[in-house]
Amino acid sequence: MLQQTTTNFDLSRLIRRAVLLTFALIHLVLVARILLDLGVIPADAGIGELIATWSNVLAAPVQGVGSGLDSLFGGGGFTAIAGDGFDPAIVAALLGWTVVQNLVMRVVRKFDEI
Repeated sequence: MLQQTTTNFDLSRLIRRAVLLTFALIHLVLVARILLDLGVIPADAGIGELIATWSNVLAAPVQGVGSGLDSLFGGGGFTAIAGDGFDPAIVAALLGWTVVQNLVMRVVRKFDEI
């Protein structure tokens, strides 16, 4: 007796995979920036400029909050240049995007109940 299998299109599964892929790319860029700052990836390479540009875009919300908090404590501001050392704003952005990913995945999982 042959068993028949049916392949049904599952939209919620496709959405979950697309969301996970998007956040994986965001995390990849931010981790690459950390490696760039630590000198593992050369900053003068063409890929270094691309990583620095995109990671600055992804870390901009965290840097804005960080500069506001810095002025509350009387700091002179913190600006990091890619490849010149460790940038804590990138780690904060990585943590922030992880929290956003978890919140978005909670919403996406609700599609399974519909």
